[in-house]
Amino acid sequence: MKSKFDKIIMAGAVIGFCVTTDAMAASIKELQGAWTMDGTECADTFKKVGKTIEFKDRTASTSTGLLVTGSRIAGANATCTTQSVRKQKDRLSANLNCVDSMVENSQTVTFKIVDSKTFQRFDPFGDNMYITYHKCDM
Repeated sequence: MKSKFDKIIMAGAVIGFCVTTDAMAASIKELQGAWTMDGTECADTFKKVGKTIEFKDRTASTSTGLLVTGSRIAGANATCTTQSVRKQKDRLSANLNCVDSMVENSQTVTFKIVDSKTFQRFDPFGDNMYITYHKCDM
């Protein structure tokens, strides 16, 4: 089974799937692509192959990247899809279905879009604890 950290990273990617939410309609175009956690270099995580972006080493346990393509979120060890999204004040809450090589599970994540190049994924156990992701220009 993959670590809780890997699942949390995957959950952060949910923003790419929020096409069902009016609040996201204007931003979804900017949310497609490659994202890394604050403090991580895009060039260390991703490579460009032709017109597509891929993980340099998707199985690396240190990968903090997310690839958002249409309705699919790919992380280092799992892939998630969104089942539903609802607005909660200045944040969005999404129900995800995630699959890794061994386990399928459902989880809820909360996030806030800061701007077209930044979002924050909130820890489920602390309202003021979050991880910031930045979009890679590749």
